[in-house]
Amino acid sequence: MGRPLRTYLPRRRSARRRQGSGLLLAAAVGIGLALLVIWMVDAALRPAVTTLASVQAENKITGIINDAVSSTLADQGVAYADLVTVERDESGKVSLVAVDSVKLNSLRTQILEQVLEQVEGLDAQELGVPLGSLTGFATASDWGPVLPVGVLTAAVPKAEFSNQFTAQGINQTLHQIMLDVTVELTLLIPGGRTETSVTAQVCVAETLLVGEVPQTYLGLSAAGS
Repeated sequence: MGRPLRTYLPRRRSARRRQGSGLLLAAAVGIGLALLVIWMVDAALRPAVTTLASVQAENKITGIINDAVSSTLADQGVAYADLVTVERDESGKVSLVAVDSVKLNSLRTQILEQVLEQVEGLDAQELGVPLGSLTGFATASDWGPVLPVGVLTAAVPKAEFSNQFTAQGINQTLHQIMLDVTVELTLLIPGGRTETSVTAQVCVAETLLVGEVPQTYLGLSAAGS
């Protein structure tokens, strides 16, 4: 009676070991397949998430730049005549258009400080990408939870002023002082980060000049159309 018992126990233990090894193998395979699926989904969705996050950032930062310019001009009470001197000769013809570079540089500093402060204060939910927007269907663009997108770092914005002259009819020219603001930043998106740059052009001041405009200007570079 003892011998069958001795042969039965090792076989039972061996079967349990094989069963345990099989479960471990199945678990390992399952985890591997899950990781593979996650990697494939991430690889497929990451370009779309990156693009949508960049678009969201561009829209938000463009709004911030416009608001910063508007609020700064309103706070300072700045008008075209405060920034530009237009001189005419005896016949009334425009002989000189001179821009006050000191005032413009002061405005630029205030605008850039406000832009940087607001960009760094953007909430991750403000730049978030709704999950439904990844489907490609316009009707589902606002559906589902929001994938948060944060501003990891933001470089000091850059800005340059320029003159723009545009013909507005017979013997009339629209003179605009334009501000080009560029913001470079790193966005933290689900699963990684991406670098992006946003450039927005805003009109700071403008007026309609009647008569021929001289070919030389003081203070800024000129562009015309």
